[in-house]
Amino acid sequence: MLRAAALVGLLVTASTVQAQSLTAIAGHPVKLYTGYSTNPDCTSEGDLQVRVTQAPQHGRITVKTAGVFPNFPASNVRSACNRRRVPGVLVHYVSERGYSGFDQLGFQVIFPNGASRTFSGSVTVQP
Repeated sequence: MLRAAALVGLLVTASTVQAQSLTAIAGHPVKLYTGYSTNPDCTSEGDLQVRVTQAPQHGRITVKTAGVFPNFPASNVRSACNRRRVPGVLVHYVSERGYSGFDQLGFQVIFPNGASRTFSGSVTVQP
């Protein structure tokens, strides 16, 4: 069964490494990823595990369990879930205060069924 995940800021396809450049303001969080694994009745299929594979040198990655709005296509039986929050995770990056320059990061998302996706990217931090 295919698990769905929404992604803000980075692009995703199954089982591949995805990379993209983002811009952040120094000391302010930027959302990297919103993920969920949802049953047709909008309950959780299980917890998503997020592992940092490359810690940023000039900031940090934070992972928070939260209710998120999914983004299923209208043709998906789970599309009714788009109108309410479902259990999920949010991944953010925040740089050190006052830092200006580039940072690199990476993380892996492991879904309840064992599927995983790996993300890497660079962040341009502006003052």
